[in-house]
Amino acid sequence: MNSLKIGISIIISSLIIAFGLTNIITPERSVSVRGLSEKEVDADLAIWNMTFSTGDNNLSSLQQSVISKTQTVKKYLKDHGLDENDFTVQPAAITDNSLNSYMDQSKLRYTFIARQTILIRSSKIESVKSAYADSLNLVSSGIAVLQEYDGKVNYEFTKLNQIKPQMIAEATENARTAAEQFARDSNSKVGKIKKATQGLFTIEDAAPGLEEKKNVRVVTTVEYLLK
Repeated sequence: MNSLKIGISIIISSLIIAFGLTNIITPERSVSVRGLSEKEVDADLAIWNMTFSTGDNNLSSLQQSVISKTQTVKKYLKDHGLDENDFTVQPAAITDNSLNSYMDQSKLRYTFIARQTILIRSSKIESVKSAYADSLNLVSSGIAVLQEYDGKVNYEFTKLNQIKPQMIAEATENARTAAEQFARDSNSKVGKIKKATQGLFTIEDAAPGLEEKKNVRVVTTVEYLLK
């Protein structure tokens, strides 16, 4: 009889404990949503490796040609609204074709070729854009500006830190809006933030051929508790 009572007591105690744990350990309900923020901005920095080449059979004459043409280019840039602080003349790279065993020396026009680059780095976007567009005019001065890949103007946006807080707040607000929509659909209410992850900011051209306009984008992932 005592054994029966003890057995019943154990069963009842187990049920009470199980019931209590069920009420204590309630699984958290949550929803994970994403919030997007996009902003179109103007590029604030233009970078242009303005490069031209010139040749001669005499090093001294080549040097004078490089100096003269560089002065012409500097004046051209100033005429387009740039000043000395906006560009830097890089050391000229000189190639001695007579040392190239793979070239037919009898067909060489010039023994020496100088490649001169003026690095333009300026916040004067319109001035750089205009100088680049008009660079064909330098042909009349015997200067052919190279238009290869690294000779194009690159436009950058450098003031990301100024718009970061606003965009993060907007992305988080959009995430909450999505969470509230989910909560309404599931007869719940949005609670506190359980976890939040900020995605990387991306800066891309606003459209092909529109490099001076940039599209800044960030996606924030937020997990909200549901009530």
